[in-house]
Amino acid sequence: MSKKYPALYTTSTKGTFFKHCSINKTIYFELLMNEEEALKNSEYKEYMNYIQQECYDALVHKFITSQPLKVTNDRIPFVIFKSNADFSTIRLFCKAILDELYASTGIDPKAKYYETETIFVEINKTPTILRKNNIGEKLTQSPGFKNNIEILEGSHEKIDSGIVTSFKEYEILKAEKEKVDDDEIVEW
Repeated sequence: MSKKYPALYTTSTKGTFFKHCSINKTIYFELLMNEEEALKNSEYKEYMNYIQQECYDALVHKFITSQPLKVTNDRIPFVIFKSNADFSTIRLFCKAILDELYASTGIDPKAKYYETETIFVEINKTPTILRKNNIGEKLTQSPGFKNNIEILEGSHEKIDSGIVTSFKEYEILKAEKEKVDDDEIVEW
């Protein structure tokens, strides 16, 4: 009996290094916002929403030699790695992101984290003969994903590694953008 892997679906594998029915290491990483602070401080809430996307970009750029790819299934983003990915190193990097957010906001953040191996399946394409029996449930609906998500915490130290945009930098960028938007553009 062959091992079943949770499936990540895509409309096309063209333009990627990934093949239909390939088995890849996969992670899920979602920042958990401090709800009390989000209610009190709308800028904190905006920043955390902004930084969530930046975390995935940082993961993709940090592990470039592993040929990562961000894939979304059921509006839930995952990062898959083609080769040479080490879960313990990825986990340490995610903790470093949390430490940096703590240094930036002064609020010790947490994140949902899940790691597994998945099979990458192209929709409307027949599974390969060798992998057809390996396709399990869709990852987002699998019991492993639902039951084994862990809460990841940083080291509870304020360490700024320059991985993501700091809260102060975000406020400066936001102010500059608003200033540009406020300037009138007159064409003759």
